[in-house]
Amino acid sequence: MAKKKKTPDDDVNVFAPDVDKNIKKGSAAIAKILKSDPEGGYIRDLIECHLSDVGYDTHDDLVTALALAFGEDIGQTITFPLFANDPLVLAEYERLKVPERVITFLRYLVALYGAKAEHAAMRMRHPEGLEHTRFGTNYDSDGRVCDITMKLVNASGDSITITDEPEGYLFLVYQMLEQLSSIESSDADSGTEITDAFEKIEAKLKNSIKNRIKEVYQ
Repeated sequence: MAKKKKTPDDDVNVFAPDVDKNIKKGSAAIAKILKSDPEGGYIRDLIECHLSDVGYDTHDDLVTALALAFGEDIGQTITFPLFANDPLVLAEYERLKVPERVITFLRYLVALYGAKAEHAAMRMRHPEGLEHTRFGTNYDSDGRVCDITMKLVNASGDSITITDEPEGYLFLVYQMLEQLSSIESSDADSGTEITDAFEKIEAKLKNSIKNRIKEVYQ
């Protein structure tokens, strides 16, 4: 796993020194492979094989397969950006002076397989974690919003659909923010944003309750 640190010079995130060395060695080895196999077909075939059917073990299986076939340095160099599915990882590679040909090849791999690889990483970390949310607004005959339908899909592909009034979702968000605000955040700004959002929704809920009471007694 890559560890991050801050440099005093430019204050950017970089890989730990031991990981830097592995990536440099891995990128040099990939460059040699691309000389004899310009399209990187052997690497792509292996990745395709393991990502054709994503399961709980896909992440570890692919890491192991790449290490067995091409060596741990190559496996690590490929899997960092692939499973992260994030261009910022490759930006770090550019800082390490990874050959442009290798950078281009890795970008292509991420473009081809990044979404599936990220899904595999998610299934490994949180098999029942949230993957997709979909919302649909339902209107009455007068064109007013009457309720909202929400569909939650987890990493395993299971889903649940909920249809409720907007106030029901407001209370749901309130409960979620209440839980999040009770967790100590390492990011002070993030913690403040959650608290602010929590207080705003709390105020809206109180107003909603007051309005409901007025409606009942009018």
